Amino acid sequence: MRRMAVTIAASLMLTATAVVAARGQGPAGGAGADVKKVLYNVADTMGMLRTGNEVDRIATIRYWATGTMTAQGKPCKLKEYAASVNYLHKGMRVDFTCEGGQRQVQVVNGQYAWNETEPGKNATPTNAAAAERQLQIWMLPEGAVKAAMAAGANAKVTMEDGATVLSFPLPAPLTGTMRVFLNAKNFIDKVEARMGNTVYENTYSEYGDYNGDDYLSDVLFPRRITQKQGTATLLNLTLTKTNTYNPYVIMPVPENVDKAKP
Repeated sequence: MRRMAVTIAASLMLTATAVVAARGQGPAGGAGADVKKVLYNVADTMGMLRTGNEVDRIATIRYWATGTMTAQGKPCKLKEYAASVNYLHKGMRVDFTCEGGQRQVQVVNGQYAWNETEPGKNATPTNAAAAERQLQIWMLPEGAVKAAMAAGANAKVTMEDGATVLSFPLPAPLTGTMRVFLNAKNFIDKVEARMGNTVYENTYSEYGDYNGDDYLSDVLFPRRITQKQGTATLLNLTLTKTNTYNPYVIMPVPENVDKAKP
């Protein structure tokens, strides 16, 4: 198996130099605004910037939720739902159980994807699902900031219906584009992603620190998450808890998945 060591330093997609150059106050900005300043304002508002140099230290996140989703093309009322994200390795594990159904665990690590019966056990290769699962990582608010910074000069700022919009290509190896809609308080309200002819739309609201009163981190995450593809709602979550203190999150590629090759 491939082991995945979480090296926080490698996660700094907002470098100290970029952040210092981007420092600014007030709303994200409008058309013609400096992309780095817009990204600084958003990352600062969401609590992503740490240390005296104000660099992005968010490497991993875990969150738990209730709600509904579409699972294998069928509606699912969630009995349990937990997601773990590792931004360093483009990895995500979604562990959920539908009411009246069996536990399902869906995993992605870069170009590899697989299903498990429980975390770390009985992997079944599903590499064809890797791109779609990896996209979910970058559509999360913190992921969208990291993806926009990775786009560098290819990221643009415009205005659309009064909202500041960041537009940029998806991080490799994904092909497609993403648009991130910011409100006047520098929070991400909506993320649109297009891969081929498929368009996903995520909406976010009720940002807060949901780590618990005795474990607050000042990293703000949306309590309400909704994802649509066209008119179909694929995901409708209400968070119950988060861990934004860079929890230990790994999803090493199982040997049989590696041998299956993407």
